[in-house]
Amino acid sequence: MDTTLIPASEKQENFIRDLLATRVLDQAYADELLDRLESNTLDKTYASQAIDTMLKAPKQAGTSPFQKLLATVPKSKYAVTAEELEFTSADDSFKDTIVFLEVREFKGTVYMRQLHGSLGSFVRSKLSKNSIEAIIKVIAKDPYAYARLFGEHFTCCGSCGATLTDDRSRELMLGPECRKKFEYSGI
Repeated sequence: MDTTLIPASEKQENFIRDLLATRVLDQAYADELLDRLESNTLDKTYASQAIDTMLKAPKQAGTSPFQKLLATVPKSKYAVTAEELEFTSADDSFKDTIVFLEVREFKGTVYMRQLHGSLGSFVRSKLSKNSIEAIIKVIAKDPYAYARLFGEHFTCCGSCGATLTDDRSRELMLGPECRKKFEYSGI
C-alpha cells in the first residue's frame, strides 16, 4: 500500500489563504494551517478537510468592500424618506413616502433589508446593491436622525423596536443600550 501523501494543489492553497483571511477561526488551527502552507507540508486530503472546516466557520465582519460599506452605519432600524432617495443611484422603486430599513448581522455577515408591514410582524425584502449603496450614503450623513425617524413613526426605540420606558429614552427615541451605538452623534 502506497502511503505517499499527495501535495495540496495550488488552487487548494490559494483557497485556504482566502478562507484564513475571511473566516473566524481558532488561532491555533489557523497557525497550524499557515505553518503547513509555508513549509509545503500540506497534503490534498488535509487541505480538503481544512477547506470543509473553514467553510463552516462564520465570516469575519467587514471583509469585503460591500461589508465595509455596511459597517459605516450602526446595526439598527432606519426610516428614510423616499424623496431623499429619488435622485440617488438607488434602482429599486419605493412606493411609500417613508422607506423602512434594517441593518443587521447574521452569521458574521451584515445585511440591509427593506421592512414592510408593522412593528413585530415585518416582512423583509432584499434590495439591489446599487440601492443599498445609495441608502447607506444617505444614512451615513446622520444615522441617529434616521433611526429616530423610525422610532417616531412606530413610537418605539428607533434602533431595536423595543418599548421605551423612561422619559430620556422617549425624548431621544432610543433606549439606553441602543444609545451607545449612536454616542458619536452627541446624544
